[in-house]
Amino acid sequence: MQVEYFSPRVELKSVISRFWAGKVYCANTADNSYYRILASGSTGIVIQLFQNQSQLFNSTDYRKLPLAFIYGQKTDSPCLNHFSTDTTVLGVDFHPMAFKRIFGVNTTELTNTIASLEDLLPESICRRLFQSENLQEAIVVLEQYFLTKLGLAPDTAKLEYALHQIQKAPFLLNTNLLAGEIGMSRRSFQRHFKEQIGVDASTYSRIVRFQKALHSLKCVSNISLTQLAYDLGYADQSHFGREFKLFVGQSPKQFVKQSSYLDTPTIDIQIPFRIIGVE
Repeated sequence: MQVEYFSPRVELKSVISRFWAGKVYCANTADNSYYRILASGSTGIVIQLFQNQSQLFNSTDYRKLPLAFIYGQKTDSPCLNHFSTDTTVLGVDFHPMAFKRIFGVNTTELTNTIASLEDLLPESICRRLFQSENLQEAIVVLEQYFLTKLGLAPDTAKLEYALHQIQKAPFLLNTNLLAGEIGMSRRSFQRHFKEQIGVDASTYSRIVRFQKALHSLKCVSNISLTQLAYDLGYADQSHFGREFKLFVGQSPKQFVKQSSYLDTPTIDIQIPFRIIGVE
């Protein structure tokens, strides 16, 4: 998959991390048509453009995925998807707290699952998306719709602070202390966090720590797994290996040998890895 990236307009940067577009060439044996989908800590949208029907399948049960869908937080083992023919894909990466603000639904409703975009967007918007003649036209359709959904920004400063603290040092998470810092009870903090983010704070911290490990494996040559486990606060290398295999389905060494990073060109934990090519 050849991937390119587009920044959202300024008014939408509080909810959208980026747009991305991928071109899949199944006839090219050097290209990947099978993709492992990992826990990334956020939600997003995937749209197959210029197609009359979906060309994307779940490779485990061969279930055809919707032509356009929104995905929720992922907390379990990765899913493996593949395309049956050449395809152009448009993606939207939301910030962790964007889904509830845009769609007015608790983010937990989508955790570990997907929903057809046609169930969440007006029929007229979906029709315009599918009739788009190019990527930029489709992006404009989405941006115009999202602008109508922003409205008055909710007061989420406390949860945004908590989110930032977890992203900065996930291995130091203490929910009692963090809840106290923002003036909330532990129960109230966990409830509001889960409604907004889609997972509880402990699970989110595990995902962020896992993503930091992925970035290190990509960016540091001949990295010591023992040192990496220590740096990220895992109890030991075995603990790191178990967590990594839960989220990836492979050991760190197997993953490095058999996978290709596709969707994050820079070293930035704010833009996590989600789509990994399977070689």
